[in-house]
Amino acid sequence: MKGNMRFGVIVAEKRAEVHEHKIPQLEESNEVLINNKACNVCTHDYQQWQGFRSHQPFPNAWGHENAGIVIEIGNKVKNIKVGDHIVENVYRPCLECSNCRKGENMNLCELRGSSYEEKDKYGYYGPYGCAQYKVVSSKHVFKINKELPFEEAGFCEPLATVIHGIHRLRVQPGENILIIGAGTMGLLNAQVARYYGAEVIISELLKKKRKKAEELGFKKIIDPSQGNFIDKINNYTKNSELNSIIIAVGADKAYEQAFNVAPMLCKFLIFAASFPPPKWDIDPNLVHYKIWEIIGTYGASLKDYQEASDLLSRKVFNLKPLIEKKYILTDIQEAFKKASSPGSYRVSMIL
Repeated sequence: MKGNMRFGVIVAEKRAEVHEHKIPQLEESNEVLINNKACNVCTHDYQQWQGFRSHQPFPNAWGHENAGIVIEIGNKVKNIKVGDHIVENVYRPCLECSNCRKGENMNLCELRGSSYEEKDKYGYYGPYGCAQYKVVSSKHVFKINKELPFEEAGFCEPLATVIHGIHRLRVQPGENILIIGAGTMGLLNAQVARYYGAEVIISELLKKKRKKAEELGFKKIIDPSQGNFIDKINNYTKNSELNSIIIAVGADKAYEQAFNVAPMLCKFLIFAASFPPPKWDIDPNLVHYKIWEIIGTYGASLKDYQEASDLLSRKVFNLKPLIEKKYILTDIQEAFKKASSPGSYRVSMIL
């Protein structure tokens, strides 16, 4: 396909623009050309726009929560056909090294590179998820249900990371799980934990977000600023113990709240990252004597990605309430302002 395309670029702190260059061409026989239809603005993206991720270079052709339609395929592509709706595996593992073959987290791929290591031939860093067109190896795309809106399909990557965390937490049916934070990722964690059979309790300061949790069918919701927090937990668990706590917001108070309420044998899943980093004042003796488990999670495995795309295609989760607003590409600066405003859910760029 010939011609030019437009794409979103973070050019400096608080500055996002629309740039243009030639549509990429297939260079390998196993590649596909995607016409992206939507790209959601992740926390990762708007934090760079805010100036909090100084380790990420400019100009950044940003975006990794993208979904679109295949419009051209190489002559050796067998698993994808023109017209398929797809999401992209933005981790791009080699699928050949020992860690990939063992099914490890894709961040452990021994041959995986990064789009932030050097500029492309046009002078940009970044994965180009917020571009009208993109060339990807066919082994890095997953087919999705054509009835699924593209802005909802864009949740595949964050959903895969949530599934990965839930697997690391070893969630069992009937367990009591407290989720601190009812933002986009908190409510994704809540929906996945519920799908796996857990009894979910949500703690959230903002009324708007508590209402959103109610909209998604959650009943056990706590405003931690009101009353005795531990008493409220006990009321919901019927005085049985919490099994796990998922910290889904990167704030000092969230960590403090988690450690104050955690019983013996509790597991903590540290899901959220934030820049600048939140403070974490923890007594190692508490971890020792209370036999706590502190579990980090980041990224996903190939299996998690496949599970996420399958669950999306089956429309298992209600994602529409997690989309705050949709913007056209020319309104990219306003989109970043909205995405980074307190209390916002996902903002989607319609391409």
